[in-house]
Amino acid sequence: MIVFNNVTKKYGENVGLIDATVHINRGDFVFLVGPSGAGKTTFIRLILKEIEPDKGRIILAGKDITHVGRREIPAIRQKVGMVFQDFRLLEKKTVYENVAFGMEVLHKRKREIRERVPYVLDLVGIKDKAKRYPDELSAGEQQRVGIARALVNKPRVLICDEPTGNLDPITAMEIMELLEQINVRGTTVLMVTHARDIVNKMNKRVVAIDHGRIVRDEEGSYGFHKKEDVEPGILFPERRLATVSDLAPELAALANEQKAAEADERMRTIYLDPDTAGSMVQDYAEPSTHSLTDDMVSTYLDGGEDIYE
Repeated sequence: MIVFNNVTKKYGENVGLIDATVHINRGDFVFLVGPSGAGKTTFIRLILKEIEPDKGRIILAGKDITHVGRREIPAIRQKVGMVFQDFRLLEKKTVYENVAFGMEVLHKRKREIRERVPYVLDLVGIKDKAKRYPDELSAGEQQRVGIARALVNKPRVLICDEPTGNLDPITAMEIMELLEQINVRGTTVLMVTHARDIVNKMNKRVVAIDHGRIVRDEEGSYGFHKKEDVEPGILFPERRLATVSDLAPELAALANEQKAAEADERMRTIYLDPDTAGSMVQDYAEPSTHSLTDDMVSTYLDGGEDIYE
């Protein structure tokens, strides 16, 4: 489904990818992991034809897309659905209209839109929210809208860029269960994430990038452990937030008794962030949505910038 053969992309003196070779088969569920700046974004942008490789070969759904004309870009992007961390919904459009917009920009027939949109909303579990606006939805519901919009044009591949990054742990696992259901139906899923808990729990294929190089490609855990990292305290089988008692060993190692006491009072509405383990805990806050504008449509259809940029 996605093939990178010895792909290299540099930005002046900076490295995006170096001699990357990856074969992702149809129906695979793959986590793309690595430190910030490792090359994950470059990997995605190459698939979406936002940038060109310096060398190597890229194949998507059997078609060589290494170097194509601008007029071919919209057809390529129809094969790929994108799900974002910050949802990127149109604030002044309803749930139905947000999902329909993904078909309207491709000039799909109204009858096809009327049939397809309710089906996809039902698939992601928010058919009853069709007339709601984004600010009337929870963060998890907004992400379901984002997934529905990504699926509405029947893509071969679903690329998810940190789709759980703005969600609480329980909602994050609900979204992961939804993505797994979509994958079982035949859609290839490529998910960029820093969520070690999720990767370890799901035990799927993991492609790890570091300094632009593919350093690991196998089923298993997230990797990239550091001595100062705290193993997150999300207990997925029980589907609940961790308590301080669950995290006692980690807290004892990284905080004094006073910090642990303060954390105990706040733990009902917080979760542990492994990337900021030094500060121990972080309050969860729903993100603000990022609006799109209709004037981006023409550039998308002409093979210009992606409509979600």
